[in-house]
Amino acid sequence: MIDSCFFILGLVLLLVTSCNKEDISIAYFKQLQSISDNTNKEDSLMMPCGFIEYDSVRFSDGSYAVHRLQYAPQNSLTEFFDNKGRTIATVARASECYAQTLVYDYDDEGRLAHLLQYKSEIFEGLDSDSASYERTKEGYLGFRQMIANMDYEHPDTAKFQQTNIEYDKDGDALKAYIVYGNDSIVAPSGYKLTVAVKPCLSFWQSDLHGGFYIFHVKMEPKGKDWLNYKVCRYADFIPSVESDYRNGRIVKTVWHHDSCIEPDDKDLVFIPVRTGDLNVYSVTWEDGSKHQRAYKDGLLAYIQEISKYGTVLKKETYSFPSNNKVKVIYETIDYKTKTLKTLSTSVMDVPDMEMYHEDMNVDSGDYRWENYYNK
Repeated sequence: MIDSCFFILGLVLLLVTSCNKEDISIAYFKQLQSISDNTNKEDSLMMPCGFIEYDSVRFSDGSYAVHRLQYAPQNSLTEFFDNKGRTIATVARASECYAQTLVYDYDDEGRLAHLLQYKSEIFEGLDSDSASYERTKEGYLGFRQMIANMDYEHPDTAKFQQTNIEYDKDGDALKAYIVYGNDSIVAPSGYKLTVAVKPCLSFWQSDLHGGFYIFHVKMEPKGKDWLNYKVCRYADFIPSVESDYRNGRIVKTVWHHDSCIEPDDKDLVFIPVRTGDLNVYSVTWEDGSKHQRAYKDGLLAYIQEISKYGTVLKKETYSFPSNNKVKVIYETIDYKTKTLKTLSTSVMDVPDMEMYHEDMNVDSGDYRWENYYNK
């Protein structure tokens, strides 16, 4: 009798959940264009950002969507958010490419559990075989309902690639893998994975790759008391950068080139020279000149360009007055006095302090993390 009650209760909950998904409707819908003759308050907020189009959509369950199309290069981004403000879909398109469509799913703890990447366009679709959800009321609603009714236990891998992330009892990610695929990243004993989905660095800049999102994975030790360990980074399951630490200090970084973009390039190996409390990396170019970067306590200390004769031509010195500020002093050679002359000093907010860490940014002048685009 008790088992029957539980079965009936479960069936009722399932029906209620299904009804809630099917009952999602549009509560608000507004489309704006900067070429409109009637500039209103919403237009005035949009136009200084350089948007040609701007859509704002809200759904009955509290979720919402925002579409933005910027001036040339005309990269567009449509984002869907749930009622908790979490990203549940992104549709990113560069000027000369088809859109990349991703769908995100979270577990009960709010952690990313599934990531879907569609193999053809389905929203603002140009592909005749797709569902072609266009940027209309019906299109936004159909796409939102599709997200709500996804079956992650039985993925349709003919239409999309599904990545699953598994966590341990401590809440650390231990495994990321493509369902029915060969790509996977598994944390060894004592290590954990940190996962994130972010656009490439040239999001609003490149008309070929701007806006494509990358599945980032960082593998690092769980504890902070290890002296000898590795930190490995992946972009869309492709090894990108790995750093070796000995006695708590970085001793080698291997930078893997993208085999698709530059298949003939070899991996770059950076071994720092320890100078006092600095880790110093140098790259010597064909003409004998050098690009040099130095780190102190794991954060960027300076960047400088050195001529083939050993003269410092340009230098950027970095300091961190607080956890979210960076001070940069720019200097260049004064050929009359043969000394560096300060050109400018600036203090900026730091949106992502990690960009200044040595295990990631060995040679950012040629750093190709942003080149790991959708394959």
